[in-house]
Amino acid sequence: MEQHSLFFRFGVALFIVLLVGLQREYSYDESGDSHEKTFAGVRTFALFGLMGCAAGFVADHVSEPWVFIVILRAVSLLIAVSYYVTASTGQRGMTTEVAAMVTVAAGALCYWDQIALAVAIAVITTALLSFKLELHGFVERLTREDIIAALKFALITAIVLPILPNESIWPPPFDVLNPYRIWLIVVLISGISFLGYILFKLLGSRRGISLTGMLGGLVSSTATTLS
Repeated sequence: MEQHSLFFRFGVALFIVLLVGLQREYSYDESGDSHEKTFAGVRTFALFGLMGCAAGFVADHVSEPWVFIVILRAVSLLIAVSYYVTASTGQRGMTTEVAAMVTVAAGALCYWDQIALAVAIAVITTALLSFKLELHGFVERLTREDIIAALKFALITAIVLPILPNESIWPPPFDVLNPYRIWLIVVLISGISFLGYILFKLLGSRRGISLTGMLGGLVSSTATTLS
């Protein structure tokens, strides 16, 4: 591998994990709890990302995948010890520890030239850490009906749709009857209904229905009308 490419991958690994580290450092400062400062801040997270990238490089350089596994286990042990010490002070959450493991994996992905995936993982991780209060508040407002509605949509989308054959079941002129495409219309209509349900819960009936109609119309006016 050319040296400039190697430095670029390490640079990306450092940059993306700094996002996570900055969020954690800001969260610590905002909470004002000195006990939470015992594990990792922006510098430690940056080092975790570089360690993941370096682990991938060393394993590739010696052509031994087990080297990466050994380094990853050493990092996991370090995080586990830190969690044990933190938990002994009464802090039971392990979000920061899991985020540290994610940054190590993101750093390794950068070396393996999976830059887009590594950046996406780092951004999503930072967002999940940042939206703690909003996510907890959203969960507190959920009801049993909300969970059932989400499960129904997941069932028709992730379970039923993939197993349907994407081919015509009858010869011409009835070859337009494709089970996969027919069910895809069901998923589209259900998706618009589910989006409307979420917006209704978040924004209220008036704004939720209006926004659903606008967004759904951009996708399919027919499906929106049926929904």
